[in-house]
Amino acid sequence: MEWTEISVLTNDESQDAVINILMEFGSLGVELDSRDDGVLSINSYFPEDFDIKSKVPAIQERVDQLKSFGLNPGMGKVVTKDLNDDKWNTEWEKYYHAKRITKFLTISPVWEDYKKESDDELVIKLDPKKAFGTGVHPTTVLCLQAIENIIREGQSILDIGTGSGVLSIGAKLLGASDIEAYDYDDDAVTSAKQNVALNGFADDIKVGKNSLLDGITKKVDIIFANMLPEAVLPLIPQAVNNLNPGGQIIISGIIKEKLDITNQTLKDNDFVIDQVSMLGDWCGITAHLRRDDE
Repeated sequence: MEWTEISVLTNDESQDAVINILMEFGSLGVELDSRDDGVLSINSYFPEDFDIKSKVPAIQERVDQLKSFGLNPGMGKVVTKDLNDDKWNTEWEKYYHAKRITKFLTISPVWEDYKKESDDELVIKLDPKKAFGTGVHPTTVLCLQAIENIIREGQSILDIGTGSGVLSIGAKLLGASDIEAYDYDDDAVTSAKQNVALNGFADDIKVGKNSLLDGITKKVDIIFANMLPEAVLPLIPQAVNNLNPGGQIIISGIIKEKLDITNQTLKDNDFVIDQVSMLGDWCGITAHLRRDDE
């Protein structure tokens, strides 16, 4: 299969804004390449049937507009390159290495022979599968940090928009016992199943295709939703019927400009905001379903 690498040549100042632009155009993961000349190349990969090349002028326009928001995008140039599967693997492996994400969780690519630095370190092995991310994007980091903070042994999970499956794998390593992960994209479902099996959890984490929470009737302790606001906002009222009393929802994929409307949608649906975390321009929210005594 052929792939298109799209790169935005920018700088550290505009890093978060450029990543946001790429995600809005369909990217689910990026790699960062800091060049010797001071230029930051932000790269993402798209399959040939995605036709990302037709969207390059629109992406370039969005990058140019960063100046009107007071950001200096540096070179601010959008470039593309065609890759086949073998070439993609070579490019990706140059930049993607093991990284400690939380106090206990480290994410490592499958091709790296990573050795744990401490006995209590938990390692998630991932094969990023082109468009489905490395697990080190700020939105994923915010989710994993929240999961580590709130999860308790034996809790049940619904992971909606699972992508690579990284959140479900992290939850399992941290003690969750009943986990179901869903995505609407067939390739994401395939990627998640492979990563779940790679970590030895094929029998412990159910992975399937589904749109948001449509048709899912089970109730769980925690729902994960690492998605853009356009998907998160309609998910919130659905989540009310899928959570146990006092159950929690962890949301990420929220840019600062969408934080207020996301918080208000949660409150309108009887959620109580527990914590809002920020990493760059991205926000993560932890909330719980209001209990009778609140």
